[in-house]
Amino acid sequence: MSEAQAERFRERPQSEQTGLRFPTMTWHIADQNVLITGGSSGIGMAVARTLAAGGASVTITSRDVARAERAVRTIEGLTGVRVAADIVDLSKLDSVHEFADRYIALHDRIGVLVNNAGNVFGSRRETVEGNEMTFGTNHLGPFLLTSLLSGSLGGDHASRVINTSSVAHTHAKEGILFDDLGWKKRRYKMMDVYGHSKLANILHARGINDRTGTEVQAYAVHPGVVGTSFGGRGGSVVVRAATKFGKRWMRTPQEGADTIIWLATEPNIDTTKGIYFSDRKVEKSTRFARDPDQADRLWQVSERLVGLT
Repeated sequence: MSEAQAERFRERPQSEQTGLRFPTMTWHIADQNVLITGGSSGIGMAVARTLAAGGASVTITSRDVARAERAVRTIEGLTGVRVAADIVDLSKLDSVHEFADRYIALHDRIGVLVNNAGNVFGSRRETVEGNEMTFGTNHLGPFLLTSLLSGSLGGDHASRVINTSSVAHTHAKEGILFDDLGWKKRRYKMMDVYGHSKLANILHARGINDRTGTEVQAYAVHPGVVGTSFGGRGGSVVVRAATKFGKRWMRTPQEGADTIIWLATEPNIDTTKGIYFSDRKVEKSTRFARDPDQADRLWQVSERLVGLT
């Protein structure tokens, strides 16, 4: 990423509003380059399948080659449309850099970036860079990826960034814990740690909007409680058990993907009341999720942690 591109994302917020109203624009998903992280299963695959069928040029990512290949075969079998796949581990910053380089070499612009991949961990662990794993996987990895791809977002054509967040952000009852991002001082509670990272997803979307005006529109989404394999590789027995026995009451991946698909395809989205959506409408969020100071400070801290400063 050039210094000029980086500076565009580093400028102080231009707006202190809780949401931005974007101008009327002509928007269609056909022929858009769409990148979906975590697209080899669950919500991500459902989004990929629908947008590919709508004419988008879709690339999905996965941490596992075999799962990525199976997903490609499944999507192409259902839609008759070719999709691309690549490998990235969002918990490893080197992996994010390598993937971003490969993607930029093949695509000059991005119409829609869906930061969907994430995980939840039953016990505290660290990334190879020494960051707490949940925060590293769910926020720092997507933050770095979005920043590295910033030169392909916006410009002459508007782009959209959609972060998969969660109502679990309400567990972050003190906001972003800038004094303890690594959860070394506090007792590790899985849902509190996960909710902390999901609050960061909302604030990241806000930070994008504050820095890019109307050329990049960013949103955060609560997809609902969805029966997927989420958390299956995170070592969380609780999450795996809850998913296994609670699926009958959970949404299907396609249902969970609906608002993401709507945000990717709807021509005009009113964000005057906020940028956090669920069921195709603005959803209530915590005061921390609407706090411009939290968003700005998180942006600066994130840049430092991922090595962009």
